[in-house]
Amino acid sequence: MPGISGLELAQLIKTRKRNQHVPILFLTAHMVDEKDVLQAYDVGAVDYLSKPINPHILRSKVGVFVDLFRSTRALGNAVDALHAEIAERQKVQEELRVAKEELETRVLERTGQLDLANRQIRENQERLRSALTDAQESEATLSAILQNTRALVYLMDAENRFVHINREFENLLRKDNEEVRGRSVYEVLPADTAGIFDANNRRVLAEGRTLEFEEIISLADGQHVYTSTRAPLLDSSGRAHSIVGVSADITERKRLENALLQADRRKDEFLATLAHELRNPLAPIRYALQVVNLKGPITPELRWALDLIDRQTQHMSRLVDDLLDVNRITRNTLELRRERAELAQIINAVSESSRPFIERSGHKLTIQLPAEPVYLDADVIRLAQVFSNLLHNAAKYGGKSGQISLIGEHTDSAVVITVTDTGIGIAPAMLPHVFEMFTQVGRSLEQTEGGLGIGLALAKRLVEMHGGKIEARSEGLGKGSQFIVTLPVVASSSRDELSPTTEAIVSATKRRILIADDNRDVAEAFGVMLETVGHDVETAHDGMEVLEKAEHFQPDIIVLDIGMPKINGYDAARRLRQKPWGKYIVLVAITGWGNEKDKGQSHEAGFDFHLVKPVDPETLCRLVDTVRPSVARPTIKS
Repeated sequence: MPGISGLELAQLIKTRKRNQHVPILFLTAHMVDEKDVLQAYDVGAVDYLSKPINPHILRSKVGVFVDLFRSTRALGNAVDALHAEIAERQKVQEELRVAKEELETRVLERTGQLDLANRQIRENQERLRSALTDAQESEATLSAILQNTRALVYLMDAENRFVHINREFENLLRKDNEEVRGRSVYEVLPADTAGIFDANNRRVLAEGRTLEFEEIISLADGQHVYTSTRAPLLDSSGRAHSIVGVSADITERKRLENALLQADRRKDEFLATLAHELRNPLAPIRYALQVVNLKGPITPELRWALDLIDRQTQHMSRLVDDLLDVNRITRNTLELRRERAELAQIINAVSESSRPFIERSGHKLTIQLPAEPVYLDADVIRLAQVFSNLLHNAAKYGGKSGQISLIGEHTDSAVVITVTDTGIGIAPAMLPHVFEMFTQVGRSLEQTEGGLGIGLALAKRLVEMHGGKIEARSEGLGKGSQFIVTLPVVASSSRDELSPTTEAIVSATKRRILIADDNRDVAEAFGVMLETVGHDVETAHDGMEVLEKAEHFQPDIIVLDIGMPKINGYDAARRLRQKPWGKYIVLVAITGWGNEKDKGQSHEAGFDFHLVKPVDPETLCRLVDTVRPSVARPTIKS
């Protein structure tokens, strides 16, 4: 062909991918040698025809090649389909392989889990068997305990019928469990005991909670006291369907408690009696001292001896007063005589009475109070007792040459008084107990004065009765101590004036005085003291002698002991008041008992004054000099 040969054109056709399988027939008129034919086959020809071309041969060859092409294409398609099927099968096989591997992995994992679960099941079964064994052993142990305990253990239904009782209950009833099961308390127990059980069980069922009772059970050997605990057993709806109870016999404990209470009462009575009896010998000693003082002149050595006796009798009086106060606190009969009082007056009085003891102990006392007056609603004597106890404690436990301070600080509604010392201090373990009765805050060989261990307990009770509080502080042994008292204050007013604490003493007038006391030393010492200051004195030692001497002596004043033989002081006073001449005699009761009830009895019997032993000699002399017989009896004074 012009421009490009058939071979080149055939070569170009075959370079295209879509034509690579198209059959090419070469037609030529002159290139017919073997070399040309081979070259034509090389470029992709399938046949080589020389001109002139026979149409039948050409159609036949084209037909053959068309059929061959179709067959080839069909075969290629089939091969492609086969390859696709093979690829699909390979894909499926790969998926199956992966699935198989995953399945095998899952099987292995599940097998491991099953093995683990089986092990856990076996372990749980073992633990369950062990727990069951332990439970059975515990149940057996509990059953043995319940069966052999000395307490009564029982289970009852909501209708108060016995379900189970333990061996102790069986022994008590002399019936076994089978005999009482299903029977009512009224069929098993005595009527009074059954009624108590019934009422208490119904209360437990009604309230649905555990309750404790003290029950009296009648037994063959008498009534026994039991402390019982009953608890309801609840169903799933929360309704009580039965009761479990435990009752312990506390009859012996009750007997011991009653014995202890009786012993405690006897102890209180003993303390009160002891204090009362201790007062008696103190009075004549103080009266005798006053007689010696009045006689004078006194040498320095005698003055030293008299002062020593006076200090020790005062100390003894304080101990006796504390004993009586303990008894009053124990019986809850301690009473306050409240009045409007100024703090500085109380503290100054206390410091004056305490300073000699403090200075003899080698200490220095510093007092600092608020500049403005601080008023309290207080019993002056009792508050003075509180601060006196605190100062005496500070001096007793203050070591050598110590510093003692009493500082008051006024707040809006209270006053805080702090007593501080530099003494032996208080151990931390002792601090919570310093206010307990009969507790000693400290002891040392160098300590010259002891005590009964009741002063701080009294102080705490008295402060609390005033609506205040007291606390103790110390950093430890050897570091001193602090006692802090907080008391409520009352509003101050310039119009308020405090009444004087003592009455004016008129000049002494000679009086006829009858002294009546069954203790001859007391009567004689008192009589000598009054005779020394110029009075006319007679003495009597029993109630009958009082009546006889009073009728002949016609005294202005009778000082009468309450506890006397033959006729006691109350009856003697009543008989005296019945006499025409006895209506105007001043009767003074002298006794070891001083509460309001005792004073009421004295007033009802006809006494004008009620004094508590040991009576201070100056108080007696002042009373004798002050009072005058009168027609109208005053309200009793003390």
